Amino acid sequence: MSCYTELLISPKNFNNRNIASAVITMEYVPEVLLTGTVYNNRCEAVEGAVVRVIAVASLTKKDLGYVMTNQFGEFAIVVEKNPQINYQFDIYEPVLTS
Repeated sequence: MSCYTELLISPKNFNNRNIASAVITMEYVPEVLLTGTVYNNRCEAVEGAVVRVIAVASLTKKDLGYVMTNQFGEFAIVVEKNPQINYQFDIYEPVLTS
């Protein structure tokens, strides 16, 4: 993603309070982070599954690439934020190597 903001909260921000609040302002970004988790039929997270991401707009499809799930079955990919595009995920089981 092209826009990034970092916020540091030091102990002085709490000053005898249990809650600290902050205002964060970011520029508009034409991208969005899509995340998901892959589970097997026993509701267990699947590590190493391959997720193919495809952008679908009207009658066209564009292959955006592949990502793999981490040890918790989670994956993430940055895509264009566009109300005219749907995203298709094809999930493939992990490839086992010895």
